[in-house]
Amino acid sequence: MAETVRAFQDKNVTLPNGLTIHYSEWPGPRPSLVLLHPSSGYRQMWQATANALGDRFHVYALDQRGHGDSGKPDGDYSAEEYAEDLLLFFQAVGIDRAIVAGQSLGGRVGMVFAAVHPDRIQGLGLVGGPHVSNFFPTRAETVKVLGAAHRMLESPTEFPSRDAALAYLKSARPRDKEAALLHRLQHNFVPSGSGIAAKYDKVRVAIGLAHMADDLRKYAAKTACPVAILRGTHSSELTPEQAKEIAGCWKNAAVIEVEGDYALLMENPAGLARGLSSFAEQVVNP
Repeated sequence: MAETVRAFQDKNVTLPNGLTIHYSEWPGPRPSLVLLHPSSGYRQMWQATANALGDRFHVYALDQRGHGDSGKPDGDYSAEEYAEDLLLFFQAVGIDRAIVAGQSLGGRVGMVFAAVHPDRIQGLGLVGGPHVSNFFPTRAETVKVLGAAHRMLESPTEFPSRDAALAYLKSARPRDKEAALLHRLQHNFVPSGSGIAAKYDKVRVAIGLAHMADDLRKYAAKTACPVAILRGTHSSELTPEQAKEIAGCWKNAAVIEVEGDYALLMENPAGLARGLSSFAEQVVNP
């Protein structure tokens, strides 16, 4: 069956802190659902999920600072700074409360936002699950985090041709399917000279990746809203045992299994949409 495409608008808003945020908006009924992409990601990663959700939510998908078509200013690129951007975005576009869902970086932002701004969030969805390193920042996990940040800092972001960029993506992201790589190539690269370049700022992204070693347990303990860990059934990032243990860090958290590995928004958007819809139903009608 062909995917039903839901009408949306691309918009810009400049926040009081000077940051310009580019976002996509799918009008619909409440509750509002705000979707936050992973590191080096982009708002269009959520298009298929938004389509699969149908008209059940008013959906927003942001290019976060340092990414996509949004601004890339100086900053510490911590989850705390991103969460402050998110509050300013809510205020600027008139969102009173929303369910926030994010993957990787987006999940970290949501975790801080839920704890610091409880009056603004109805529920938190952690797509793919939280990073183990944010809850068990062992020496070994910290080494992995710093390695990821270093690889990002050293990675090429300009290529002489589309084919060269695709070849690099295949080598750098071996778990991604061809369709996901082509989607990334289409939406996360722009013409540059005679070739193409990535939209994200790799230095900003690398700083953000280093924050995967930050201890986020303190924010989980302060969170009152319902939390869903949307774990991929074949996840190579988070075992069922780890997901259950980390869920215990919140007052009200549950694990929802979704068919797939880690990048569920690209691998199984329909399954992810079902998981988010089920979670939202529990949040709105407890």
